[in-house]
Amino acid sequence: MRWREAMARALYGPGGFFVRERPADHFRTSAHASPLFAAALARLVCQVDTALGAPATLDLVDVGAGRGELLTALLAELPPPVRARVRPIGVEVTMRSWDGISWRTDLPRGLTGVLLATEWLDNIPLDLARDGRYLDTGLNPGDPLSPADAAWAERWWPAGPDEVIEIGRTRDEAWADAVAAVSAGLALAVDYGHLREHRPPRSTATGFRHGREVPPAFDGSTDITCHVAMDSAAAAAGPDHVLLRQRDALHRLGVDGRRPPLTLASTDPIAYVRALSTAGAGAELTAPAGLGAHWWLAHPVALPHPLPLLP
Repeated sequence: MRWREAMARALYGPGGFFVRERPADHFRTSAHASPLFAAALARLVCQVDTALGAPATLDLVDVGAGRGELLTALLAELPPPVRARVRPIGVEVTMRSWDGISWRTDLPRGLTGVLLATEWLDNIPLDLARDGRYLDTGLNPGDPLSPADAAWAERWWPAGPDEVIEIGRTRDEAWADAVAAVSAGLALAVDYGHLREHRPPRSTATGFRHGREVPPAFDGSTDITCHVAMDSAAAAAGPDHVLLRQRDALHRLGVDGRRPPLTLASTDPIAYVRALSTAGAGAELTAPAGLGAHWWLAHPVALPHPLPLLP
C-alpha cells in the first residue's frame, strides 16, 4: 500500500489514531507546553480584532483541535469584551461536545476572524517517493509519479538518486483550502518544517506513542507525522503571507526567556519565583533548537489595517 493511503487509514480511518486517541497523551505541542503560548495567540487575536474594527462576531477556528485544549486556554486569555464577541469553533475528525465551543468535522466558510492550524499540516497524509516512483510503507518502489506530483517534486524538492522525498502537494491543497475559508482576518499555521534550500537528506516520517518517538505503525496505535514543506504551502495559498520562526513571532508578541533581575529575589521573593517560572516556560517556547524553530505561516486576508506581528 502506498504511504499516503496507509497513513490516511492509520490516522483517520475506522479505529485510527485521531479517532480513538487523545493526542496530548502521546505528544507535546507548544499549546501543551505553557499557557504563555495561548496568551501570545490571544494578543494576536486582539490585534486581528482591532484591524477588523471589532466585528459583532469574531470567528476563532482551531483546525485539528484535539480535545479543545488550545481553544479553551485561548478563550480564557481573551479580554472579556473580545471574548463576548468570539464564536469558537473546533474542527476535528470526530465530533466533540464541550460547552462554549462549536464542533464540526469540516471547515466552516466565510470566516471573519482567525483560523489556527497548530501542528495540523504535519499530519496531512502524503506520499513518499524515490527516483520518480511512489514508495509503499516498507519504502519499496511502486508506480511512477503522476504528472502533478512529478511537477511538484521538480519545483519544490530537487533530489539526487536514492533520496527519499515527501511530496507535500496534499498539504499545499489543504492549507490553500483553509486560507480560502477566511473572508476577512488571518489564517495561521504553526508547524515544524523546512524550506527548499534546506530539505532533509532523509525522510522525516516518524511516529509518537506515549510521549516517545517510535517507528510509525499503521494500525492506529501511533501518531504518524512528516515535516512540512513550508514554502510550498505558503505559495499554494497566495503571495500575501509572512513566514517566520516561532522564536521571532513570540518575541514580537511579548514572550521571551529572559530571567528576572536577581535583585527582585530580595525585594519580592514570591514575584521572583513566579517570574523565573515564566522565563523558563518562555525559554522552552522560543528555544532555537526546539519549539522556537517551528514555523509560523501567516496569511492576512482583507485586513484594512496591518498587524503589529507582521513586518
